[in-house]
Amino acid sequence: MIGTGNGNRPPTKAVRQTEPADGNAPIPTGMEELRVRVQQLSLREQIERNHFLLMRLNAANARLIQSLEQGDVFEAMAEIIANLLGSEEIAVFDYHAAEKTFSLAWSSGFEAEALQPFLCGAGMFGRAVQQGLSQFQERQQDGALLPHEKNLTACVILKSSREIVGVIAIFGLLPQKNNLEWADYELLKFLETYGAVAMKFQRLQGRQVST
Repeated sequence: MIGTGNGNRPPTKAVRQTEPADGNAPIPTGMEELRVRVQQLSLREQIERNHFLLMRLNAANARLIQSLEQGDVFEAMAEIIANLLGSEEIAVFDYHAAEKTFSLAWSSGFEAEALQPFLCGAGMFGRAVQQGLSQFQERQQDGALLPHEKNLTACVILKSSREIVGVIAIFGLLPQKNNLEWADYELLKFLETYGAVAMKFQRLQGRQVST
């Protein structure tokens, strides 16, 4: 006679479950462990990204501090952008707030004549000052760039205590780099403020020497 009981059937392994704090249906332990593991990996990635960014910012800060002693703020900005961002074509413009005009302060990779169209303060270059915000080519609407801005990657305002003292125009990136990355934007934010302070410091030094 065939028994109807389950005495010969192996016992079913119970799945341990975790009761969520909100009182909803319990979460199987395996899924809870997976969720925690994903959170850990995400946090680890954030820590590594922040560490990488801090290293870049520390390098940029050290170079700017050195430039204050050597009087080569513009060269320091160019080194930071070339080594940490990936562009060897830059120009730094002074902004004269009272007259709302620009003048070329320094450039690398360009003849001064090629940069003359920027002095009119139009296009993406002018919007950076008008809005008080750095501008990036990849964030511009179609048709928003002027012909002389086609190779312009970014216009970074140099602003200290709400005073705009200049603009860095960054042109083409190195061949191995297609576009700006998250850490690049953070580095440019750093330059907005600390580059402006260094530029003002150099101006004061120049005035002291001339008097």
